[in-house]
Amino acid sequence: MTTQEINDQLELLRLKELFMSDIKIRSKMAHLLSEECAAEIPPYKEFCEFAHCTPEVATMLTKVTLYDVILTPEEIAAERERLERMKHDTL
Repeated sequence: MTTQEINDQLELLRLKELFMSDIKIRSKMAHLLSEECAAEIPPYKEFCEFAHCTPEVATMLTKVTLYDVILTPEEIAAERERLERMKHDTL
């Protein structure tokens, strides 16, 4: 994995953590990523502003299954540690 791919995965993990942080945030993110919302506004513009991410990362999030988004804090920490280790090894 390249450094950029690792950074993208870390950003995706940040969005998963945000998604799991609060039911109101989860509902807002799900709505902003929905097809009906995307038809109303330019694709992902409001989502990217809400989550502070790029359209590319927002697109990556839509390709993740709901099962892969629902993570415990321990799973998020373990994945972050694994990605940070990989990033360190590529430098």
